[in-house]
Amino acid sequence: MSRKPGHFWLDFFACFLIPAYTLLFAGSVQWFGTNFSVIAVTGPDHYRGFVYWGILAGGYFFVMLSKLAFSLPRRRERWLARLLAVCAVLSLAYALAIPYLPAYFPKYAALHVLLAAGACTLLMLALLVILLSLRRRDRMRWTRPLKCWGLIVAGCAVLFLIPMMVSTALEVFFTISAALLARHVWLLAKN
Repeated sequence: MSRKPGHFWLDFFACFLIPAYTLLFAGSVQWFGTNFSVIAVTGPDHYRGFVYWGILAGGYFFVMLSKLAFSLPRRRERWLARLLAVCAVLSLAYALAIPYLPAYFPKYAALHVLLAAGACTLLMLALLVILLSLRRRDRMRWTRPLKCWGLIVAGCAVLFLIPMMVSTALEVFFTISAALLARHVWLLAKN
């Protein structure tokens, strides 16, 4: 079976670029003792790397969720999925713009955490709206991706509970698994 030209870029971003950059940014630090926000404030190059990671991941999710939203049959679901995607990306953008410096700016640090967590939550809600809408049309085809969605949520919960904080391990797992799920849903929707 031949692949469409657009699938090369989808595979390149979801299967290579996002996972590789995410793992490179995470580095070899203690994955359960720190997180991306803490790594970002350890130096100007790290902060730049954090912003690049956010642009890469945020841009990918915005494009993928928007494309998926526009493919939904019902106008209300298209609108809701698109709104959630826009809010997720805006939340991520604001989290990137507010450095995490709890010792100097505790209120801004709390806002940073809230926005970063909100971005992930909104992204997963957008994916859930998309999956539930598609599942309504073909239950058999969309049950497995919906289970994958649930496994990602469960995996994130476990990775949060191990250190009782948002850790690098959680951020790496979430970024890579959500990118691959969005890719899978897009490919399944187009077949």
